[in-house]
Amino acid sequence: MRERRKVLTGRVVADKMTKTVIVEVEHRRAHPLYGKVVTRTRRFKAHNEEPAAKMGDLVKIIESRPYSREKHFRVSEILQRGIVVDQVVDVELESLREKEQADRVALRADEERRAAERLSKLDGSDEEDASDEASADESDEESADEQDESDEASAEESADESEGGEEE
Repeated sequence: MRERRKVLTGRVVADKMTKTVIVEVEHRRAHPLYGKVVTRTRRFKAHNEEPAAKMGDLVKIIESRPYSREKHFRVSEILQRGIVVDQVVDVELESLREKEQADRVALRADEERRAAERLSKLDGSDEEDASDEASADESDEESADEQDESDEASAEESADESEGGEEE
């Protein structure tokens, strides 16, 4: 019986349970009609007495007595230590987040610089408009002064005429 036990090799994909790991075993074979290499994947729960097998490890599992309803294999040996995929993903995500944050900061600084340029242009045009308005106001005041002088002169003339008309 011991000679007929299945021996499979696979990668540990989960080790959250106590004394149990989930091993993913891939089978590659050519399709019978088309000849394309087809990869089939099966997941087995395996008993891991001393939690030696960790996520990402390449392990050899051997068929054994049923440990539970779904667990019929045990980890016999660790063939290769693997890097933990989650840790690599976390490091990559963290570097991407830092890069995005730096991009946002650079974008915000660029937008603030553009806004400052627009404001300075608007302030410059407002100053020109203000100087134009100031010169226009001065010319309006001069013309108003001239108008007042001419009004006063015409008022004096009309007053003289009205006094002259009474004297007659």
